[in-house]
Amino acid sequence: MVSFIICCLKVVFKRKLVTQNDEVIMMGYVIQDYLISEKSHDVKPKNLMPLLIEKGFFNKDHREGLPLRNVLRELYDKNLLYLLPQVRFEQKSKNRFWYFNALQL
Repeated sequence: MVSFIICCLKVVFKRKLVTQNDEVIMMGYVIQDYLISEKSHDVKPKNLMPLLIEKGFFNKDHREGLPLRNVLRELYDKNLLYLLPQVRFEQKSKNRFWYFNALQL
C-alpha cells in the first residue's frame, strides 16, 4: 500500500505540482516503510541518507546526514515537525540529536 502511494506521489512530483511540505510527507512514507521493513528503532539521519538518495530526495550525502538534518532543523524552526511523525529529538545544550522510529498503526 505504501509503495503504491509513493508511486502516485512521484508522478505528481514529476509534474512539479508538489510543494515542499508534500515532499516532506512523501519522505515520511519512504522512511516509515523502511523502518517497518528493517524493524529498526532510533535510526539516525546518516543511516537514512542512502535510502533517501536512492529515492531521489537528495542528490548526495555529505557530513553524515547533514542534508536531512538541515531539513529537520528547518521543519523545527517553522513548527512543522508534525509532517514527519516518525522523528523525535533529544535537545542538548547546543545541539539536537535526531532519531527516527516507525509509527505504530
